Amino acid sequence: MAVKYFSHVAALWQRRFWAWMDRRSRVSILHKLTHKNLYILPTKRGGFFFGITFVLWLIGTNYQNNLVLALSFLMFSIFVVSIIHTFDNLVHLTFRYKSVDDVFAGSDAHFEFSVSSTKKRWSDALTLSWQYGVLNDVWLSVPPIGETVIVELPLQTKKRGWVMGKRMRVETCYPLGLFRCWTWLRWDAQVLVYPNPITADQLPVMATDDLGDGMHPVSGGDDYTGMRPYHPGDTPKHIAWKVYAREQGLYVKEFGQNISQERWLDFDSISVTGVEEKLSALCFWALRFHREDENYGLKIPGLTISPDKGDAHKRAVLTALATYGLSTYE
Repeated sequence: MAVKYFSHVAALWQRRFWAWMDRRSRVSILHKLTHKNLYILPTKRGGFFFGITFVLWLIGTNYQNNLVLALSFLMFSIFVVSIIHTFDNLVHLTFRYKSVDDVFAGSDAHFEFSVSSTKKRWSDALTLSWQYGVLNDVWLSVPPIGETVIVELPLQTKKRGWVMGKRMRVETCYPLGLFRCWTWLRWDAQVLVYPNPITADQLPVMATDDLGDGMHPVSGGDDYTGMRPYHPGDTPKHIAWKVYAREQGLYVKEFGQNISQERWLDFDSISVTGVEEKLSALCFWALRFHREDENYGLKIPGLTISPDKGDAHKRAVLTALATYGLSTYE
């Protein structure tokens, strides 16, 4: 009973703490570090150092030993000066969010930031990390005013959908490790996580459109579709000899036809079971058709994307798969 009570109190205190912290750090793509959003406390090493200093001061006072007293005063001076230098190492820095590329579930999303300074000296031994992150911290040093450093901070993704950039901790213990100065930054940044593609052995069915005259282009056939530059191994009978005779280069005629069926990625017709498994299988085939430069469409409950090809079409299909059935951020 007591354990449950203290767990409840700890959770309540943590929620109030983060609510207070969030009020001091607005969601933005730009953060400037000032005395208003920086915090500093002694580290374990700093506490031990202060304890030794205090013991030496007691010994020097009790035995009236000027040498021990001088040593304790020197150590206390170092302790105080360390506060100033540690805080100054982090203040007057500017962090700006730049970009992040979409990833597949299970991969690391690399958020890119630029860091600049308005000081005339370096800021050394800074560490960046996500709240509750399981990846290693990123270390960096920021050059003086006039220069900018680019840093990538990876965030591990576990499931599909939109993932917001979580609270990012910036901290330093430079120069002596006696104090830790830190802050929490909240970013207006998000990354789209696609379903993790899983191999599906069964090819999606071929389907006609409503008129029965789909426009699925294939190579071969009798219809002239254009010319392309000659590649070694092309058949000589397709070479455009008239163009070559006019000294306009060596080209090959291409022929094709449109068949009455088109590739459809149909949610209801895919062979695997389970919503996430179906989405992952559809993602696999979308990537495969894109690599093969095939025309393909998507049918999922509530949405139909007409057959097409290209990077824009691939992104539209993957976005539909990533956001299917979701309405909130992770």
